[in-house]
Amino acid sequence: METRDTIFLVVMVLSSFLLSFEWLRRFEYTPTNPLIILSVMVLVGTLAIMIISVNNKLQELEDKMEAKDRTFKVNMENNEIKIEERMNELSSKVDNAIYEFNRRKYH
Repeated sequence: METRDTIFLVVMVLSSFLLSFEWLRRFEYTPTNPLIILSVMVLVGTLAIMIISVNNKLQELEDKMEAKDRTFKVNMENNEIKIEERMNELSSKVDNAIYEFNRRKYH
């Protein structure tokens, strides 16, 4: 987990604490219930961790896709070079065969 993610997690949990504490203080007939505040903090904390986890998995998937893309490009370049070499070889064989054919035809 990156430092940025940890900071966001702490900010989310603290803001959920302040929000729930102030919201519960509005009701005069019920005193502030620490269980509600704690449950809101846990809920927001787990949601933040879940979001961070999804983000990390997406980043891993992106890294794998980039690695496969690089491999694919390298393989395509190698295949292109091989095809070009074979085409040059075939072209020279055809040229030699035509030359031989013309040489035998006129001599």
